Parts: sequence; C-alpha cells; structure tokens
Amino acid sequence: MTHKNKSRILPIILFLAVVTILAVVFTPRLINQSKIVQSLQGNAKDKQVAELLEAMNAKPNKESEEYKALRQKFCLLTARPEAERAKAITNIKEFLHGIYPLESGDFQVEFLCSRFNGKPDDSGTDYNNPASEYYEAKNHSFEIDPKTNYILGVGDAERTKRTDPLPDYDYSGRYSKPEELRQVAEKFLTEYKDILGIDLTKMTYEFEGTKPGNFFMHWEDKSISVTKEHEVCGDVDQKREGAYKNAQGVWCIKMKSTNYQRIDITITNGGQIIIYRNNINDLDKL
Repeated sequence: MTHKNKSRILPIILFLAVVTILAVVFTPRLINQSKIVQSLQGNAKDKQVAELLEAMNAKPNKESEEYKALRQKFCLLTARPEAERAKAITNIKEFLHGIYPLESGDFQVEFLCSRFNGKPDDSGTDYNNPASEYYEAKNHSFEIDPKTNYILGVGDAERTKRTDPLPDYDYSGRYSKPEELRQVAEKFLTEYKDILGIDLTKMTYEFEGTKPGNFFMHWEDKSISVTKEHEVCGDVDQKREGAYKNAQGVWCIKMKSTNYQRIDITITNGGQIIIYRNNINDLDKL
C-alpha cells in the first residue's frame, strides 16, 4: 500500500474508532434514560388509574352519567394503544361479514373496556396488561385476546332497555337436521380459523341439543388441558380411601378434574352462528 493510500484510509479509521467509543459510552446512558422515562410514564398512569378507581367507587350508582364518564376515561386509559387494537377490529369486521354475507358495507366497531388479571406477586391488579378486551358491533358483543387478537367470544350486545335492538338473527328454517348444521358450522370455523385461533382437525365434535330455532354443539381438543385438584364435601362415603373431616366436622375428599380446550357455539336454523365461545384463556379457572 502506498503512502498516499495510507493517508486516505487513516482518517476513516480514526472516524470509525471515535464513533465506536461514543456508542459504547452513550448507548447505555440512552437506554437507562429511556427506562427512566418509561418508568415515570408508568407511575403517572398508575396514579391516574388509582384516582379514577377511587372516584368511581365514590359513585355507587353505576347508571349515573358521572359514573359512566369516569368509567369511559378508565377504559381508555387502561386500553392498548389504538394501533395495537386495529387488528382486533379488523378480525371482528371479518367475522361479521361471515355471518352477514349479504352486507357489503363497513361495520362500525366500538371498543368498550378491558378485563385484567392480578399481578404476579399478588399485590393488586395489573392494569398495564389487559387479559381480554370487549367490543360491540351490529348489536353483537365480542371478546378479544389482546396477546393474539383472536376472537374468544361472540354474543348479544348488552341491552340496558327492552327496546334496545337485538342482532339480526336468521331463523329462515333452511336447515332442520343437526348434521346439516354441523357441516355449516365446521365450514365457517375452518374458513375463519385464522381470526379464531382454532384447528378443528384436532378437535372432537359433540351435539348437545336444540331449542326452537337454535342448535347447540361443541368441539374439544384433548391435547390442551388443565388438571386441578378440588375438595368435595358433604355427601362423601366415610369409608372411601382419602376421606377426611374438615375443620367444621364435615366429611370431605379431594378429587382431580381435567378441563380441555373447548369451542361452544349456538347456530340458528338459518345457518347463522350467534354465540361462540373459546375457553382457552379460562381453562385453569373452570
């Protein structure tokens, strides 16, 4: 390498060295500053949440306009950012187009509120991580899993008065046999599996019964389960192995039960799914 080429490369090497040193020195500081800002924002939000909860508790009449206004502020404050909820809204609209195939217009979806679990250390409720979200559209209610945006539940929207409209149910009587409606339901659940987060090929079907116009059925996935031990007291055979008296002197026994992932639906005789429920997030609570 000539002296001339060396003189050209040397400033570049020095520049890169300076950049590297600055990155090593300032990057940790920037990360720490970012964490501090996030912590301050989190503390401010926690304070606002606490103040809103206190104000809501001071309004025992949950139908009052004051309570509703406070509740709305609380729901928006504790909600995921709007951009993160956009996918959930898209999934809801897709589901509605599936059960209302003749409607080509857009559906208006309203975010209502979120449900929250307790903190890992049992020190209270974790209002920064919604466990589920609730929406309404076309007189239907929707439950969404915030982690995946999958639809977990569909039903009637809450009606505060008898005059509030019901969804447009299809009771045309097009179908009359459970097996016919099973095929309709499985076609729908398969076509929309990407917004429901299910795989019917891994599930077993069972028909539950019918009431005028409605048919009830479910599917279970035996590969996804939660086994829990629970106490049964009262009518217990005292000679049964493991039987014991509790503190109140009542005979009890501990038993284990297993819950599986389960999809429940109600479908009309017109082939419209009007109730849908996936228990995947509640297995350990059943």
